[in-house]
Amino acid sequence: MATILLAVLALYLVQLFTPALFRFSQIGLQRYVGSRDDLPELPVSGQRASRALNNLKESLFLFLPLAILAIVNGNEAEAMLGAQIFLVARIVYAVCYLLAVPWLRSVVWIIGFVGLVMMALPLFG
Repeated sequence: MATILLAVLALYLVQLFTPALFRFSQIGLQRYVGSRDDLPELPVSGQRASRALNNLKESLFLFLPLAILAIVNGNEAEAMLGAQIFLVARIVYAVCYLLAVPWLRSVVWIIGFVGLVMMALPLFG
């Protein structure tokens, strides 16, 4: 479980810096290291990256406690498949969001949520 937990946190870091990469390519180094008080709107891809990041932040609120509880309670084996499904779904979700793939993105989000439910079920029995 610790490996999946670290992989999800690595995904978070990648997604955290993705909007910044779009911003950097948009405004350049001099303006990026400045105060950035009057920035233009992010390009569409950067906006998508930002929304995908916000969605991941919301999901981490559920994933992290479930993963930690699985480790602490000794339910790692039972929760592992759900955690793996969540991780893969979040990677695919981020790619689908950046590429603007609407239906698949929504289906993958649901699959990731099912992974969270699978992680929670061992806590109840």
